[in-house]
Amino acid sequence: MVTIPILVILGLCILAGYYRGVIYSAISIGLTLLSFFLALLLIPVVAGPVRSSETLYGGLLYNFEGYEYVNRTSVEMIHDPAASLDDAQLNEVIKNADMAIPFGSAIRKNIRNEAYRDSGITTLGDYFNQTIVDVVLNILSLLFLFVCIRILLGFILRMVDYGRNGLPSLKRFDAVYSCGIGFLHGVVLLFIFFMLVPILLMIVPRLGAVITKNPFGGFFYRMNPFVWLVPTT
Repeated sequence: MVTIPILVILGLCILAGYYRGVIYSAISIGLTLLSFFLALLLIPVVAGPVRSSETLYGGLLYNFEGYEYVNRTSVEMIHDPAASLDDAQLNEVIKNADMAIPFGSAIRKNIRNEAYRDSGITTLGDYFNQTIVDVVLNILSLLFLFVCIRILLGFILRMVDYGRNGLPSLKRFDAVYSCGIGFLHGVVLLFIFFMLVPILLMIVPRLGAVITKNPFGGFFYRMNPFVWLVPTT
């Protein structure tokens, strides 16, 4: 279920690299990375208006209930001041919560930095709830922006390619290099779109067994370097 789509995406990227050549493929993977980091910088452009909307933001707070994760340790701790927990207590609560990556680390970071102090959020339950919603919103905003920017840059690249009657190719080993770059491009794309997996696991925890126990799914989920770049507030 998980392996086949991953292999299909990698196969398509390798074929695309083979047919387009090494220079085009190298530019293409560069544009993908550029699109991601531009999207990362522009997250507030999309997330800001959502946070300003009581309906949209309130809906997220309602649907991504964070209190239940604290309940797995103790119902009484929901209303405890987050800053009052020592490292051992906080680690125990986060461990018992058993949340998808990177929510546990994001909550720990926000509590230790008192990230929501100016917003009047102080309790452990509210820190769980608020952090989960903010990380979810930031991931969704980033992916939306990434798709839009990548489509735009891809269109520009195609226009340049057609305008010059095709980008030049290397005389030797072009196919080998371009297939290799195509494979790397597929890996990058899979890492980016696997950023949706943590959100899916928070909504449907049963998917965890399907995705994380699969060798390919587990790799792209656990080893994803991009998900750690998402802002936690």
